Amino acid sequence: MKVFSATLATETNTFSPIPTGLDSFRQGNWFPAGAHPPEMTLVSGPLFAARQRAQSLGLSLAEGLVAAAQPSGRVTRSAYETLRDQVLADLDAAGPVGIVLLGLHGAMAADGYDDCEGDLLSRVRQRVGPEVVIGATLDPHCHLSERMVGSANLLIC
Repeated sequence: MKVFSATLATETNTFSPIPTGLDSFRQGNWFPAGAHPPEMTLVSGPLFAARQRAQSLGLSLAEGLVAAAQPSGRVTRSAYETLRDQVLADLDAAGPVGIVLLGLHGAMAADGYDDCEGDLLSRVRQRVGPEVVIGATLDPHCHLSERMVGSANLLIC
């Protein structure tokens, strides 16, 4: 069985006038698909755990984008759509998978998207279908939405 893992995370402070653009992610934690270092980084816990478990269980692991930015204002629409679409392209490139594991924050908002995690999870569900297990890690003070719950099998704060 193949497992796909990726991370897209930031904590949006909607009161902040400082937008979060692509450079905010590139200056934070940015590792294109398959380029994450062998050691765990600040935001790569899900990927690191997937590496360990896949190896011990004999599973195949496809590593997608790992991108995280420091807390700031709303993510620009362009940045969010670019990052989301890259995660989805990485998932498509992985081929058929049995499990999708995403490292999310749970409080990302972008211009035009008040529920980025719900948007991403629902798009992943549309791609992989109802039989694939989708799990995500979230920050304990995430903004849990019905769309997130309806799109994932497992959400862990």
